[in-house]
Amino acid sequence: MNLTQAIAELKFKDEQIAELVRQNEEQSRQMEALRQQIELFQRRLYGPRSEKYHPDQLFLDSVLQASQGAAPAEPEATIPVEASVRRKARSHGRLAIPDCIERVEEVLDLPDDRKVDPKTGRGLVKIRDEVSEKLAWKPGQWFVRRFIRPVYVNPDRLSDEASIYVQPMPDSPVEKCKADNSVLALVAVKKYVDHLPLYRQREIFLREGIDVAPSTLNAWAIEPILACERLYEAFKMDVLSRPVIFTDDTPVDMLREGLGRTKEARMWVYVGGCGPPHRFFDFTEDRRKERPGLIMAKYAGFVHADAYSGYDHLFENSEGIVEVGCWAHARRKWDEALRSARKPCTEMLLHIRALYKVEARLKGESPQLRLAVRRAESLPLLDKFYERLTEISAERVILPSSLLAKAIGYAVNQREALYRFTTDGRLEIDNNCAENAIRPLALGRKNFLFVGSPRGGKACAIALTLLQSAKAVGINPYEYLLDIYNRIMSHSVNRLHELLPAAWKMSRC
Repeated sequence: MNLTQAIAELKFKDEQIAELVRQNEEQSRQMEALRQQIELFQRRLYGPRSEKYHPDQLFLDSVLQASQGAAPAEPEATIPVEASVRRKARSHGRLAIPDCIERVEEVLDLPDDRKVDPKTGRGLVKIRDEVSEKLAWKPGQWFVRRFIRPVYVNPDRLSDEASIYVQPMPDSPVEKCKADNSVLALVAVKKYVDHLPLYRQREIFLREGIDVAPSTLNAWAIEPILACERLYEAFKMDVLSRPVIFTDDTPVDMLREGLGRTKEARMWVYVGGCGPPHRFFDFTEDRRKERPGLIMAKYAGFVHADAYSGYDHLFENSEGIVEVGCWAHARRKWDEALRSARKPCTEMLLHIRALYKVEARLKGESPQLRLAVRRAESLPLLDKFYERLTEISAERVILPSSLLAKAIGYAVNQREALYRFTTDGRLEIDNNCAENAIRPLALGRKNFLFVGSPRGGKACAIALTLLQSAKAVGINPYEYLLDIYNRIMSHSVNRLHELLPAAWKMSRC
């Protein structure tokens, strides 16, 4: 081998070494990103959900982790399961109400001025009593409302013009239902407020000696709610009339008809600011970016939202809508990156804490005072936050896929929206109002698991709108829904605003 060949060989080996070093660095970056992801997933599964922390204790985590060894996972035992034979469903007729339940008779008779033949003036003749029974409930007691309605006929009953006269039954959102409105309201409140799925409610009925078919119980939960759709639209109009709206969404599984499996649908919430905290829930079968736009197509005002890209389509195509960022989401990014970059994350979390201390002092104050204090105190804190953010980016090499990079990227991309709360005293520092409004659904879906159809999803949205708005206003959701069921079928469409929770509450003061 001559000198020229030796030099070429060395050069080739240097290139191989450089390539191996590059590959090694790339693999190291990938391993670090995967390690951070695994650590984040473990924290979400097994760690505390609260984001509260004390800055003096953050540096102790590594010491605690080093002192604890990971226990090896035990293999799961395999249990043989015998094949089950599908049992033929038995047919159910009308609900049979047990005789042991107390009967409370209510006579629904015609007024005296209607007990005469309108043509001849002669008195009507009673021919029988029309008896109907409805299972009813009041706190702590089941009973049966036994309606006795005398049936009258013209004196000349054999005439071709003879008619039957009887007092109508009380209004019900479900025609000819064996359940009283009190029971229909109870089923809805237990499902959508107390998160009690229908199969557990059926077990409660059985303990009382009342055998309700699952299909019947499902109809009791859905049909009355769907009858309130006009009122549901009134909630939508009320929320969209506000100058400030908070919005968020969460996944909910929907059963795919005929396939025996579920698909991921979405439930959106819109909370009205600057007024009674009414909520409006919207169920959709997907999370396409057009969904918020369909609801807020004609809206003009401030919208508190997270950084979901679907909202970008809304903000870019609607001149009257102004985006307001969420500092709770920004803070969460730094909290997730805390273990991988402790010093910079701790520092930025302390900056955010200072912002929230200012907001804590302003709770309940007038918009004018909130705006003045934010301009005097919060604006300088925001400027310091972003100055330090620029320094952190320049001080160290940050992997693009790392959690720290994601925290920095979120704060930079949302900078204008995150400053927005300092421009108007009616705005909030975060979107927690919407997150808290949608939390009951997150609790409920752990129990009822999925909605059975798009129609069931619509019923769920209407029920959450009515009941969670009632809770937010501070009224008993059962009493509110019972009164709505009693009145909704005959209430004037032009006066539906009287049935909104805030107005309903004021009418009873």
